[in-house]
Amino acid sequence: MEVRPVPIPDFDTARLSLRRWRPEEDRPALAELGKVLTPRVLQHLPEKLQPGPGKAGIAGWVEDRLAESALFVARSRVEGHIAGLMILAAFDAPDAPLSVHVGYVLAEAEWGKGLASELLSGLIEAARPAAPLRLIGGTVRENAASVRVLEKAGFRRDPDLSDDGTIMFVRDLL
Repeated sequence: MEVRPVPIPDFDTARLSLRRWRPEEDRPALAELGKVLTPRVLQHLPEKLQPGPGKAGIAGWVEDRLAESALFVARSRVEGHIAGLMILAAFDAPDAPLSVHVGYVLAEAEWGKGLASELLSGLIEAARPAAPLRLIGGTVRENAASVRVLEKAGFRRDPDLSDDGTIMFVRDLL
């Protein structure tokens, strides 16, 4: 599969503003990201998505994400703080629409408020003009909350993409 630019623009939801990471403007936010990317937030992410320690580790993590994907910062529209991050990576697949792999994390303080569902609903609306495309998300089997969020957003389980440890979901936008 060939990596492609992500055809999804910045977007807003009722409570969140999602903007692509802009290195020149967002570098001061690295310290704030350290408060978002806590061990509990990162516990279900694969090893390659684990940042190293300290501010340098966070900076390297951001650079690694930007090298392979579009990194969106989700800020509270009221308070302005970083509520989470969304990672989108687009790939061409033979004889299929463009696939966009979706990942997201929310700060612990934002859990249980419905923001993950709101974020995915906003993403789906922002992605519609780029259709046809396939959104792909996944989670470890133990993360029941993420399973519910993906299913609530209309993603369906894809056993062909899943394995023993990870459940993969797809949502086709036509």
